[in-house]
Amino acid sequence: MEHRRAEKLRCNPTDPDQFVADSLHPTDPNPIVADSLQLSDATVADPQLTLPVLARQHEVVSAWPDDLVKRVKAVVSSACERPTKPEFIFELTGAAAKHNAEVLKIYGFNLSTAIDVNRLSPLGYGSEFRPSHVLQPIFELHPNWSRMQDLLRHGSKWPLDELDEESRKRDVNEALTFGNHKGATSQPDLLRKLIEKDVTHGFGLVIPLSTVHSIRGALLAPMNIMKQNTIDEHGRIIPKDRLTHDQSFAWSSGTSVNSRVRIKDLLPCRFGACIRRLANYAVAARRKYPNRRILATKIDYKSAYRRCHLNWETAVQTITQLPEIELAIISLRLTFGGSPGPYEWGVISEIICDLANALLLDDNWDPTLLSAPRSVPPKCTLDDNIPFGIGRELIVDLPVDPRGKMDVYIDDTIGITVDLPDTDNSERMERAPLLAIHTAARPVHQLEPLPRDEMAADAKLAAEGALEEQKVILGWFFDFRRLTIALPENKLIAWRDNIQSILLAGKSTPKELEQLIGRLSHLGMVVPFVHHFMSRLRDLHHRSRNRRGVALSDACRKDLELMLRFLETSGKGVDMNLIAYLAPTHVYHSDSCPAGLGGYSNEGFAWRYPIPPSLRFRASNNLLEFIAAIITPWIDILSGRLQSGDCALSMTDSSTAEGWMRKTNFRESDEDQVQTDVRIEAARKFAMDFNDHGIKSYSQWFPGKENIVADALSRDDDRSDEELTSILFHAQPLQNCTTAQRNRLVADLAAVETTRQRAVQGSTHENQARAWRRWLEYCASIGLDDTYLDGFDRHHKIKLMGAFAMALREGRFSGDYGTLAEGTVRSSISYVVSTFRESGRTNPTKDEDMELGWILHRLYRAFKNEDPKVEHQKAVPLSVISELWKRQNTETETALAQLTVGAYFFACRSCEYLKVPQDEKRRTDILKLRNIRFFKDGRQVHAPSPELRTADSVSLTFEMQKNQEKHDTVTHGATGHEFLCPVKQWAAVVNRIWSYPGATIDTPVSAVWRYDRIEHLTSKILIDALRDAVVAVGEDSLGFKASEVGTHSIRSGAAMQMYLGECPVYTIMLIGRWSSDAFLRYIRKQIEQFSHNVSRRMLIFMSHRHIPDMEPRRVSHLDPRQRNNPNNAETRRNISGDSSRRVQLPAFAQFA
Repeated sequence: MEHRRAEKLRCNPTDPDQFVADSLHPTDPNPIVADSLQLSDATVADPQLTLPVLARQHEVVSAWPDDLVKRVKAVVSSACERPTKPEFIFELTGAAAKHNAEVLKIYGFNLSTAIDVNRLSPLGYGSEFRPSHVLQPIFELHPNWSRMQDLLRHGSKWPLDELDEESRKRDVNEALTFGNHKGATSQPDLLRKLIEKDVTHGFGLVIPLSTVHSIRGALLAPMNIMKQNTIDEHGRIIPKDRLTHDQSFAWSSGTSVNSRVRIKDLLPCRFGACIRRLANYAVAARRKYPNRRILATKIDYKSAYRRCHLNWETAVQTITQLPEIELAIISLRLTFGGSPGPYEWGVISEIICDLANALLLDDNWDPTLLSAPRSVPPKCTLDDNIPFGIGRELIVDLPVDPRGKMDVYIDDTIGITVDLPDTDNSERMERAPLLAIHTAARPVHQLEPLPRDEMAADAKLAAEGALEEQKVILGWFFDFRRLTIALPENKLIAWRDNIQSILLAGKSTPKELEQLIGRLSHLGMVVPFVHHFMSRLRDLHHRSRNRRGVALSDACRKDLELMLRFLETSGKGVDMNLIAYLAPTHVYHSDSCPAGLGGYSNEGFAWRYPIPPSLRFRASNNLLEFIAAIITPWIDILSGRLQSGDCALSMTDSSTAEGWMRKTNFRESDEDQVQTDVRIEAARKFAMDFNDHGIKSYSQWFPGKENIVADALSRDDDRSDEELTSILFHAQPLQNCTTAQRNRLVADLAAVETTRQRAVQGSTHENQARAWRRWLEYCASIGLDDTYLDGFDRHHKIKLMGAFAMALREGRFSGDYGTLAEGTVRSSISYVVSTFRESGRTNPTKDEDMELGWILHRLYRAFKNEDPKVEHQKAVPLSVISELWKRQNTETETALAQLTVGAYFFACRSCEYLKVPQDEKRRTDILKLRNIRFFKDGRQVHAPSPELRTADSVSLTFEMQKNQEKHDTVTHGATGHEFLCPVKQWAAVVNRIWSYPGATIDTPVSAVWRYDRIEHLTSKILIDALRDAVVAVGEDSLGFKASEVGTHSIRSGAAMQMYLGECPVYTIMLIGRWSSDAFLRYIRKQIEQFSHNVSRRMLIFMSHRHIPDMEPRRVSHLDPRQRNNPNNAETRRNISGDSSRRVQLPAFAQFA
């Protein structure tokens, strides 16, 4: 699978509310933060979807030292020692297996010990590369270096869920009985040949099959043989057989190695962007340098996965077998079939690719003086008579350095450069990737103890290394002269025949469908419309499992016929501009209502279609909106205004229609089969028109209140076209602006929206989206199409929201939760109101006085009266913390005890010192090592240092808190206690984390060393430990149950301890960083010590005397000085009287 690492220097790609696309080349040594390509989530699967948005770029720190060239020269000049001969014999024979078993027996069948003793041989971790201490001066600033260093020192240790011993033994016995897959057993000679190649190179260790039971933690996987194609040194396509480990095969335990892999614990990967990055750079380069050659090179790693060692704990779980000759093979390197393979090898290949980029753009590097010993063939260019393709305007501003860019796809390193006269661009591109590989890889010694090849594949280097204008890259034929990408003819024929055979048979098998879906997904990278029609094929594949075959439905048949059309397009060649982030050349607005449809273009061409009364209300408005969005650009295609190479942006105020333009799915919940069929046929028509005419498509939602013109066109209007045109011309505020100006405005507006989204956390967006879905469900359940209540007055809006509140209260949309609390109902209504406001509507819960509607006010009060009492988490005393401190049997327990004591003194929120689930995340940032400072005798003590424990005080700086207070520093002094001391515990935390390999000032305080790498303490781990401590102390003595304790108990307990210690209120607020008296919620009055001596103090005064009230002075009601007297000037002014009229006094009155 194609992948790119999510770089440390970039925005977080895991935020569900924001997908930040890669910059064109994430391997740029001075990368650009890719805010400039902010797309919707769906863009991961389909690059044509939502219009990219221009945004500012940020400065980032270089990942390379200033004297990089000097350091590279020092590394490549250093000698590498010859590896020693291993104790094991690497031959596929029974004698070798017996010998190896004897060696393992010496080490108690402990593979870890055996590898450690042989660490200077090819068995040693990282032996394919130069030593990590040699490479560190070059790579130490790179965000991937910590993980690569770990791979070189300890091998690839996969994060696996535990498998109990009984299940493991049962799986081993089952695997021994099963053997290998038919694809392998049916070709015994080929199977043995492939295994022998692995074994003789030291990639696998042969042992007797009977010895497997003696190896602790052993597991077996069946083998298979895959048919692939490769190329020889002459560039000819030749067949290739690849040995694979089926580590997804589940045994009786219900698990496999792959199913137990915790992918989230691997360095994150991003899939499917390399082809688009190459296309974007090529288009941008051609636009900047028209009529200049763009040349590409490709360097392939030889046996890439086999260059990365497996950690012994993983190796013993990747054993395979040859039962016919009673041999087992322990895989010592990454396997073809282990799901972590791309992730782990990507760490290595990407850091090398980044080095190539850094060298390429380093002015201090002279490729004639510093290069690898190997070279690529001379460059090859096309005839000058062949025209140059045009690079069109992009919606993003990509910086183009003519020296070029390097990119990587697992084991393929691809480089592109602009061939300019009087430059050394070509020479730099030819030598940079090879020098980068040569820098990292250990050179082949003349006396290698085991056969070993150079890391750059010789055959591929001769066939594909030369700089050329045409190059097969990632299975696609790139023509950089014409700026096209085409499917090679052999693939076109094979894939077309595959689809036609399925159509002819009218059915397919699971294996055939799996292969077809893989091919079509690959096709979708260049022909994005493929993604629109994959869901039904995937469903067909899902239904075919555990069956010999499955018949094609009519919908699947039509989808496959459409795929044949897409294949023909890919065979002819697809314009790279259509794959790049092209700027829209045409913008279309459309709208619909039960009475009609209408739309217009940015060039001023409009259309409308009134629906006859007899046909109205037969289709949903979403379907009508979708059809209107398709018709609007279709009219321009028919008239010739929208042509090949153009980019159409379809604007609609229906989010559903906007989504359907990007992907057609199955039948909607409220959609009948006729409407489903119409929608899918309309989608096919839309895809065929745009595909056949070579047009790129974007779709974008915008608020309905801004869709004035299209809305007017869709209404039932008896005015003539001329009358309506005259009215609309004056209603269009941007009538005279150019396309570029309008695009700029769209980009600015979208940037405003993106920035606004960052005002709240991702969980807030999720909650709002969930509440809105429930509102839509409710509207559908009562037959209400007007989801924004535009046709209702304030009074009825409030009533409808009250009805929705009752539905929420009853848990109608919440599964088995039962009755929802008043706070939950109120929050959901508030989120729905937020969506109303974002869409430009008024608040549907407010009355004419902008107060909460009386119905909702009373409803909320009734809910609150009926709700049970809110149970707060109990405050844990220091006795519980002390009990937790006693439990330090493992590194995790030690880390947890240190962190808990330290957090207790600072009344920390859980998200400030622990890794919490996504739904618990707040704006608050977790503490990092850089946020902790120690002081002694007025000077700062720098970490790490043993002197930290003896410091006088420790200061924690909270960079961002939920109350939006930034860089709030709180200081605590040493207590002198053995372990209940904030200085000692934070010192222990800091020194411990700094001892971990790869720790930096940015490492969170939750870090803990587990499984030979940095992991993080979670809120769940703390909750379990606290509850165990409560049970140990005694629930009866504490007065609460373990189940009543949570992470909030730490903060609550800290507040309670400060109160009992008679700390002033303002001190409690400052230490706990409370900006109001909200901390009082943490003071638990049920605690016995809370009212200590209060009852005695109440007995001090046995009696008290009341001071009588002062008698008020009586005033005559006739006195005009009295308030509200009709003759009082202020009163007269308030009631709009004539204040200038003379005051009339009574005939006789006396006022004191």
